[in-house]
Amino acid sequence: MRNTILLLTLVALIASPLTLTFGAGDVVIYTGTTQWIDKAPADEQAQICVDMLNDAGINNTWYKSDGDMDALANWMEDVTDDNGLDICVLYGDIPPTLYPQGNAMPDGSIGEMFIESTDGDAILNHADYMFWGLGNRNAEGGLQNMMDIPGIVMWDDNTPMIVTDEGKDISPSLPAIQSDRPFHIDQLANDWEVEVSLAQNEAGTRADPIIVRDGDRGRLIPTIQTANGDEPKGAVAAEIIIWLKSTVTSVEPDGKLTTTWGDLKAIK
Repeated sequence: MRNTILLLTLVALIASPLTLTFGAGDVVIYTGTTQWIDKAPADEQAQICVDMLNDAGINNTWYKSDGDMDALANWMEDVTDDNGLDICVLYGDIPPTLYPQGNAMPDGSIGEMFIESTDGDAILNHADYMFWGLGNRNAEGGLQNMMDIPGIVMWDDNTPMIVTDEGKDISPSLPAIQSDRPFHIDQLANDWEVEVSLAQNEAGTRADPIIVRDGDRGRLIPTIQTANGDEPKGAVAAEIIIWLKSTVTSVEPDGKLTTTWGDLKAIK
């Protein structure tokens, strides 16, 4: 009986006009503090990202001042576990309101709870070593504690990145780069796995950009980790976000019923 009802529902969906919309959740961009990129070029790239997200109909907020650190933390707390895919874009620094400096809170920080939610929330970082922090605030411990992987690092200056087929599809703006802080795929542990590698070295042990996910929880997206480079960070970030948001697209016939393509495929 249940399968019959599901089949009838599917038929009704097919017969009705369908409106595709991006999945719930917001995007916040923070350029109040930056590292390995000056604030002016960071703001230029952030504006490009904002414009592209607006064109795609994706909700976003841009925090431009270091005085916005508390507002950023409040937003992150509010959206954690809200059943929406929320994304935070950083430019080389993680504010201490998200992850207290000096690795003072190795577990349970606002930033860590954000990426440990089953919402699938993501932090996307440009320029400097992810979670290193201004003035060596956290050093290697930032990434290690946020991922709960002791020993994981992001070294190897000038590592050539070859854009993958997936990378070409997801981000047409992505050039071949030499990453100064590539992600170390071969150091993934626990439930962390590669969701998509957009560019990587020949050995497949280093990648940038890459989306890695903690099982069914959140994501980290190191994206163009270079020292003061002029790469199109804003465009690449927007393209990755648009692609990621499209993977949780909802289907709303006449605004009366919401399901997902995954739900439809599961009907037997």
